[in-house]
Amino acid sequence: MCCPRLMAEKLTRAAAALLLAGAAALLYAAAWERWWPGCRRGGFDDASCLPLQDHSYDYLVPGDPWTPVGQAAQLAGAGLLLLACAAMLLPRLVAPSLPGLVRWPLAAISAASLGLLGAATLLSGSTGDVVTVPFVGAAALVWVLAWPAGLTLCAGVEAVRSPGPRARWGLASAIAVGCSTPIPVLLMWGPIAAGGYVSYDTTPWSEATMAPVLLLAAGLVLWPSLRARRGPAAHRARRASGRASDPTAGRAAPPARSGSA
Repeated sequence: MCCPRLMAEKLTRAAAALLLAGAAALLYAAAWERWWPGCRRGGFDDASCLPLQDHSYDYLVPGDPWTPVGQAAQLAGAGLLLLACAAMLLPRLVAPSLPGLVRWPLAAISAASLGLLGAATLLSGSTGDVVTVPFVGAAALVWVLAWPAGLTLCAGVEAVRSPGPRARWGLASAIAVGCSTPIPVLLMWGPIAAGGYVSYDTTPWSEATMAPVLLLAAGLVLWPSLRARRGPAAHRARRASGRASDPTAGRAAPPARSGSA
């Protein structure tokens, strides 16, 4: 039977992977709302696409002036809320040996910041107007800087303290999450995905690059790290089970009797 602790970790990893996958799907659907069918690949300079590249159509935590596009803001807001739930679980998964005084503040601050941004985006989309939320600027800084840096740093320390496949896969997951945040997406991954196209404002489909590839990759690489841990644990469990079933296991052999003359 699998030990309760290992089963709890497996369920936590499954939840984190599903949350990242759900966030990826919703964020990609939001990008689809904005860019399709006006911006088809190879037609980014068309008259139907150029207006959509204006910052006034940006739906992630929109600010004045803002023009809603379909359900993009609602979908993106729901995606950020799922990402906030995943952020609560990730520090425990990528850096389990670190003290809780390190992991829990990172988890709580990151989750609260992403939840605040998701709520602002969702409310703006629902009302069709910009909804101002307190501390949104600080929350945005956590999303774009503090969260990816803190998560990657914790995973890196884990890789140094407990080297092995599990720690390396956890570090890979943290790096993938960091690469999905707005700064690398808008400045690097978006233009690369657009075939080198550089927009005067927002590169077409740039928001979609954080979704299907980077967030899904972050969720998928959580599973190899679980298997890397289960191997030794299962081996130790089998050895313990074998000792328990064999009453003579672990006992010293009785001394040999000397033969009589």
